[in-house]
Amino acid sequence: MTTPTAHAGAKAAGQALAGSLGVVAALTRRKPLHAKGRTYRATLRIDGPMIGTGVPLLSERGQHQGLVRLSRAMSTPEGWWDIGGLALRVDRAGPGCGPADLLFANTGTGRVGRHLLRLSRQPMSEPMTTLLPVRAGASSLLLMVRPIGRGAGREPRQFELNAGLDGGAWSPVGIIELREEILGASPRFDPLVRRLEGTAPPTWVTALREPAYRLARQLGRRTH
Repeated sequence: MTTPTAHAGAKAAGQALAGSLGVVAALTRRKPLHAKGRTYRATLRIDGPMIGTGVPLLSERGQHQGLVRLSRAMSTPEGWWDIGGLALRVDRAGPGCGPADLLFANTGTGRVGRHLLRLSRQPMSEPMTTLLPVRAGASSLLLMVRPIGRGAGREPRQFELNAGLDGGAWSPVGIIELREEILGASPRFDPLVRRLEGTAPPTWVTALREPAYRLARQLGRRTH
């Protein structure tokens, strides 16, 4: 259970983050984070389902279509320190058979490190997690992707999807495979609006994330 003090602290931190991002956006006249990226059609194959999580996507073997966007948080040149991001949209994996969005960023992989962002000079070659947990049934769920294959270009073409319950060991559940690039595409991902069916963010996570996502939605409307 989240205490009122913890909720208020998370809300204040989220508002401060949104304010900082707004300043960056005003100065640069572009998205404050992940301004540049590459978008691909993608296939997610679940071949190691986790029974009992209450999350349909993770509970059954199957193949799912969607999108992947790879980006660097600060859009630094190749070889510079940055935090990599992988945004995944899975068709029909949200409530009412709508799409579900998942956001991954470079972190550690240990019990504590999986919740801490990590800089890397080769961010797409390092593991990424969803950073903040969601509720799945009676458990706390975190997801991780790690690259397992490279194509002809600089970026990996396959990622292994792993799930961790209650801070425990990672369990491989499937493979994400990138297909053709969608040139010029810049879809916006929002895991609070397009949540994964069977999951719900704790109230403190919503309080922390919502101000920044609300700002991102406003910036998106201004640029379209």
